[in-house]
Amino acid sequence: MTVPGIQGPRVRLVPFEREYVDHVLRWFNDPQVLRYTKRVMPLHRLQEEKYVDQMAESKDDVVWMILDENASPIGVSGIHRIDWANRNARTGTVLGERSVWGKGYGTEVMQLRTKWAFEELGMHRLQSECFADNTASRRCLEKAGYKLIGVARRRMWRDAAWHDLYLFDILDDDWFAAHPRAARPA
Repeated sequence: MTVPGIQGPRVRLVPFEREYVDHVLRWFNDPQVLRYTKRVMPLHRLQEEKYVDQMAESKDDVVWMILDENASPIGVSGIHRIDWANRNARTGTVLGERSVWGKGYGTEVMQLRTKWAFEELGMHRLQSECFADNTASRRCLEKAGYKLIGVARRRMWRDAAWHDLYLFDILDDDWFAAHPRAARPA
């Protein structure tokens, strides 16, 4: 059976369901995965199950499990805090499976998510952020068309030190200029 979702060349974004909680618990309790996230406390099953339920009912968030070409879960991605009146939202991606890091999956996920947000949802602006020293995430965002718009200085505390966050955005005009064959929603 094929799970509904958004298909890319190698990845598929599918609805985030409770069946994926064990993967997320493993990833979000791995210090290497957490290094560039805002999460610092351990993640418990009950918390994650509640999160899945909240996202399923949210009208302002879309969350996907990322499946690779073998239908194996490798991470999560989402569009959050959707402001429908102004057509803008925040985006984020975490690749939890370390074995896929550096292989182009992050870029593909961000491009697929961005395409869907502009071409299907009719968003006007998407915003994202990453730790300044997370060069992999920065490269993925830039390859997906996001532009660096600023720095939130000393925004996150990690490893007994303050870290800057890079702020990125992409506008629908940027997306459609880079993808002239894409159809704007009516």
